[in-house]
Amino acid sequence: MGYSLLNYLSLITIGISGLSILAGLFFIKKGKREIHKFFMINASIFALVFVLLYVLKSILYPPQPYTGPYRGLFFFILWTHTILAIVNFPLAVITIRYAFKNMFEKHRKIAPITAFVWLYVAITGWLIYFFMQWLNKNA
Repeated sequence: MGYSLLNYLSLITIGISGLSILAGLFFIKKGKREIHKFFMINASIFALVFVLLYVLKSILYPPQPYTGPYRGLFFFILWTHTILAIVNFPLAVITIRYAFKNMFEKHRKIAPITAFVWLYVAITGWLIYFFMQWLNKNA
């Protein structure tokens, strides 16, 4: 797989994951538990595929430095994205575990935090791509 293909597949998978989180939130607010469950499982699967693609891309193609404008903003987004992506994994596992164990009181407490972090990571992933692909080229 080429670098560009891995980038596009990564963007698609994390995008689908983020959109699935939004759909899951919408449906749980409507009281549609089964549809909510479908979208949250879908989000998890696509997030895992994203991680596999990211690891593969990192092994095959070493990261390039950011040389574009807005370095301070870029590094703020990159570091918050990285830290929250690391935090999101155990949060997601715990949140999903509570749901599958029918521990819905605990699930309801942690799920909004997990969803917020997950969406932040998905959106900032797209922003990082934008910085690296568009602003880095124009430096």
